[in-house]
Amino acid sequence: MSKNNIKAITLTILTESPVALSNDQGFGNYTPIKKSFRGDGVHAITSVATITYEMKKQLVQKGWQLSGMVLNTTGKDDKKKVTNMYPYEGSVDANDELGLETDIFGFLIPDKQLSKTSPLRIIPFESIHTYKNDLQLITNRGFLDHDMRREYYNKDGNKYIDELPTTQALANEEIFGDYYVYTITIELDRFGVQEVKEGKYLAPEDRVVMSKDIRKKALKDIIEVITELTRGIKHQSVHLKPLAVFGGAFENVIPYFWNDMKFNDNKLILDYVQETIESYELKRDNYIVGVSRRLETIGHNEKIEVDEAPVKVIKDLVRRLEIREDNKWYFKEGN
Repeated sequence: MSKNNIKAITLTILTESPVALSNDQGFGNYTPIKKSFRGDGVHAITSVATITYEMKKQLVQKGWQLSGMVLNTTGKDDKKKVTNMYPYEGSVDANDELGLETDIFGFLIPDKQLSKTSPLRIIPFESIHTYKNDLQLITNRGFLDHDMRREYYNKDGNKYIDELPTTQALANEEIFGDYYVYTITIELDRFGVQEVKEGKYLAPEDRVVMSKDIRKKALKDIIEVITELTRGIKHQSVHLKPLAVFGGAFENVIPYFWNDMKFNDNKLILDYVQETIESYELKRDNYIVGVSRRLETIGHNEKIEVDEAPVKVIKDLVRRLEIREDNKWYFKEGN
């Protein structure tokens, strides 16, 4: 068991979705999915903001109070438009639950050139397989079907009596379902640590550390949200449960496994995670490998221990951590 300060948790997670997790800017009646070219072709992707948005929604459900926002506007009265926004400085200065969002997800106050880079480092979702150019046709069928016995009005609220519109709108949208992989790395030495106070950057020795209870609960909440992550898109709610995880708690802030989740013939290859573990001499107490029984694997030998419950192994990893008197994170003694 390592007695050194644990500086980071990193989790590379495989999940599955029956739909694309993010759409790109559409044009006309065409809606594309967000995608990017990789070495073997075009893959579906998301942005970092997609993940943090869904995480914040679930954290609010767990009782988090998100930061206040300053809105810069133009125009008057009902014609006001928001030109930009940034966190309220009172939230940034808060050393309790009110300061958690800006502390953990980072912030930028452009007028004062103050910022904190998020200690929650995210490599966003990328599909395992390439996009196959599948489309589906969508319509508003039923809204203009007279058999539905609807009443119809114009924009002024007057009822249509004689002439009714009969044109049905048609649109095309790209569709894609696949396994997705993403990586979250948490910098524990900056988690719950104020780097800005009263409009000034703090020197490392002057930074204000939130209470142990707040930091432990915040980490527990973040991990629970990761294991329960849900994406709402296109009238659907998808539970992005971890089907496999390569990760651990380490003395260095390194996303060791970010590119180890690979497939061959729809089977998860375990050779790459084993190579990483052996190459960096990662200790058994520090790393976790969890693969659901619903996945087929290849390349596994007895050199690495594979747990069959990814969610459980993630939660167990965090339960083994504690904050000591020096305000640093360590593995609990005897674990």
